[in-house]
Amino acid sequence: MAAVNSHNDSPTAANITNMLQSVTLTEEVFPPEIIFDILVRLPVKTLQRFRAACKLWNEMISSDRKFAKEQLRRATATVTATEGRDCNRLIKYVHSYPGEPITSFMRDYSLRSLASSSGNLAGTYSEPKGPLVEGDWMHFDGDSCHGLLLLNIETAENAMVVWNPSTGKFRTLPPVKDHPMQSCSVHTGFGYDSSTDTYKAVEVSHHKGVNIAMAHTVGTDSSWRVVPNFPGGSPRGCTKFVSGSIHWLMIQSKITEFGEYVDYYAVVSMDMGTETIEEVVVPEKIIGDLELAVLNDWLCIVGRGSMICDVWVMKEYGNAESWTKLFSIPYVETNPPSRPWYSVMDTVSDDEILLHNRITFVVYNHKNQTFSVPVLQEFRGLSDFRVYTQSLVSP
Repeated sequence: MAAVNSHNDSPTAANITNMLQSVTLTEEVFPPEIIFDILVRLPVKTLQRFRAACKLWNEMISSDRKFAKEQLRRATATVTATEGRDCNRLIKYVHSYPGEPITSFMRDYSLRSLASSSGNLAGTYSEPKGPLVEGDWMHFDGDSCHGLLLLNIETAENAMVVWNPSTGKFRTLPPVKDHPMQSCSVHTGFGYDSSTDTYKAVEVSHHKGVNIAMAHTVGTDSSWRVVPNFPGGSPRGCTKFVSGSIHWLMIQSKITEFGEYVDYYAVVSMDMGTETIEEVVVPEKIIGDLELAVLNDWLCIVGRGSMICDVWVMKEYGNAESWTKLFSIPYVETNPPSRPWYSVMDTVSDDEILLHNRITFVVYNHKNQTFSVPVLQEFRGLSDFRVYTQSLVSP
């Protein structure tokens, strides 16, 4: 047991698993806090198997919120380039095209496998266990948060569901009743409020330059409520949750000194605790067609130019002077020629990031400036995807 409590080198999950398989850790042998400290170091997949060991373990792994939060904290801590972020995964949803036999399914892949694979990756089948039935069409709303995904299932009720793909647990959110805006586009965000230890969904409805934001606290009986003071403009792309706030990229207009209307990019944030709205300054030096991302827990903006994509991060959240260009992604010749339309998905290792270019996924090594294309098994149909972190967090 000395290795478990070592302050120098943390034991690997394999070593801990082997130890657990060689001894029965019951409450009579070790106090619960020691068992907690051992089990919390293991990956989610292993913990799911260990629920069957005894009642104590099952309750701790399945129901203890403190255990789930600590396991997630440890799993997402800074890791070496050799280990990679093995708890981070790419999940892809596929639905058949209209007019074809109806089918729908999910596949998920570890980011490490995407970076190291030299063959065809089929992925692991992922079953929602309740939110979806055969034939439903759905899409992901907002970004993942603590391993939870927000699904918008397009049925007669248009159900919105918070789902943990690692455990299969889910929660259906109440419908938005008496919506103040009809015939609109919707841009939904999802994030965590640390002040109340709750999760919130925020739906921004847009129509002709007017936006109305409504929020709901997951797990409560409260209905959706209007968030005041949300600015006008046109939301673009997926929302991003970082530093306790949800962020929307907006195109807004202003009048120049010559009386002309000029469009410009702005980032609007909503603090999850106070639900106050602020604008994050986008420096004029970030040019091109912009998109929001999160990279290494930094708010990130990708500036797509005609020949390169520049990747900028705000290293000190809230400080406009801390915007830093990390690297540029060069133009790559294709046939037919195309612009480098990359979306930044996530960090794969210290030097590699996962990109998507509207057609396929690409792993880019920004240190060596090299590309590799993982060969995912092709599935014909409409698709949507997100990166998420394996966790035990319950919606």
